[in-house]
Amino acid sequence: MATGKSIKQIIIQGVVCCLILLWMYAATAKILEFDQFKIQMSQVGFLKPMAGILVWLIPLVEYSLAALLLVSGTRWLGLLGSAILMSVFTVYITGMISFSLKLPCSCGGIINHLTWQQHLIFNLFFTGLAYWGCYRFKHFKITNI
Repeated sequence: MATGKSIKQIIIQGVVCCLILLWMYAATAKILEFDQFKIQMSQVGFLKPMAGILVWLIPLVEYSLAALLLVSGTRWLGLLGSAILMSVFTVYITGMISFSLKLPCSCGGIINHLTWQQHLIFNLFFTGLAYWGCYRFKHFKITNI
């Protein structure tokens, strides 16, 4: 029978796995739909000057976070980075909802088909998971997924 601590470890491992899947999916969708991703990034006024760099940087950061989460020695950094990047994406989506609903989402894959409001809920959920994972990880060191 599982103890309370092992159940908590399993939950944290689940959070880590969800974040790994999220980052791998998001980065791969952007790479597979690269031309569309590049066009959509360049349609956002304040991102336009940086779009050429961001189309490469964002998938690289997402793949890097997945890699950090895979390795037990860097998992805390991966959780923290996930929380920060999800927060940035959530602020961006909140801005899109507030100022420009007509811009396309540049996320790629199935996520690209969500409304801005659905996307905000999706991001809030994963942002919460990442922050919760950061908090719990400090209490229960997880060495294996």
